[in-house]
Amino acid sequence: MIFKIFLCCFLIIGNSFSQESVFYSENSESSFKVAKFGLEVYNLNFIKNNEYFNFIADGYTLLGTQVHPEFIYNSSKNTQFKAGLFVLKDFGENTVNYTIPTFTFTYKKKYYKIIIGNLFSRNNHHLIEPLMASEKILGEEVLETGIEYLYKKNRFSFDIWLNWEKSIEKYDTNREEFMIGFSSKLIILEKEKHSLSVPLQYVYYHRGGQINKKYRFENNSNDLILNFNNASIGLEYYYKLNSKNSKLGLRYFYLNHKVNALIEEFPFDKGNAHYFNVNYSSNKINFSVAYYKSDKFISAKGNDMFQSYSTRINNNYWEGELDDRYLGYTEPNRELLVSKLIFKKKLSRKIKLGLQFEGYYQLNNAIINTFDLGNKKNNFDYSYAIYILANDVFSFK
Repeated sequence: MIFKIFLCCFLIIGNSFSQESVFYSENSESSFKVAKFGLEVYNLNFIKNNEYFNFIADGYTLLGTQVHPEFIYNSSKNTQFKAGLFVLKDFGENTVNYTIPTFTFTYKKKYYKIIIGNLFSRNNHHLIEPLMASEKILGEEVLETGIEYLYKKNRFSFDIWLNWEKSIEKYDTNREEFMIGFSSKLIILEKEKHSLSVPLQYVYYHRGGQINKKYRFENNSNDLILNFNNASIGLEYYYKLNSKNSKLGLRYFYLNHKVNALIEEFPFDKGNAHYFNVNYSSNKINFSVAYYKSDKFISAKGNDMFQSYSTRINNNYWEGELDDRYLGYTEPNRELLVSKLIFKKKLSRKIKLGLQFEGYYQLNNAIINTFDLGNKKNNFDYSYAIYILANDVFSFK
């Protein structure tokens, strides 16, 4: 009942375009317009409050600011060097959480671009939420480092990248970690009012290494080589409603995963899911309703709400004993209705305001007998988010 009221209210409010998160932004390419030397400044101030009470994902609040100034050197019209400092501070703490130096080299031609160093990932490479969680934008994980190749010509575009997440040295106690991603779109029909396209997305996550410290015959998760594959193929249809960029969209994605090792954090070695989305869009307001159905599907980097196993922490105690009711808990056939409202407004030429509301209505049964928690079917979880984004480029003359 709550979901029906929520759904009707937002249908009355306005319309939308399918967008995974209000926090996403595209590369403006303004830095290439600098004659030779310049400065680009990016500032994101945000709050995201997750009111989650299901058995799969934790509820928590993210509140903070990011500042990222970068010096620009355009050695030619096709080559660019950037050097900067990324600063992240979570409000409520007396110290700065992260200060990370950044370096980027870009070679740009008419149809393609090569990037080495820190990659542009503030749009999550257009990956859908079950494959890549949008909250990554709000933390230090937004700084991807590696190599990227982007191509766009006529009706075909793709983005392929390597993100080196964790390097190791000899006798290191950690494992090296990296991710390879691929995101493409082929437009198979493009008319004045209609468009039809096929998106293909793939994420490969690896944890391993040859020079780190290992112990013979000891079988624990730190010593396992992990190869995790996520893939998605979809179909997107858009119908243009009028000259003010209003669109009606239908999107469907089939997802699957395969992992080589059954360890505590990933309980299913393979699975799949269906993700169907209906959206209606205008220039400022985006509204979408999605249906999600999984069969043991999990993702190494996806939104926790779409996982088929519990990611909740076990930090509470019951009569002196650790409350481990979520340890090893799974929902192999997770089924959700997801609604999302996004509003964006320019406060000035370079400053934007963004608002977002998400609702998750659970359709599947979820019973944990321990502590008599009961059934979570018909449970309604939600989150809301606000941001102020400033991004400008200055040229030194």
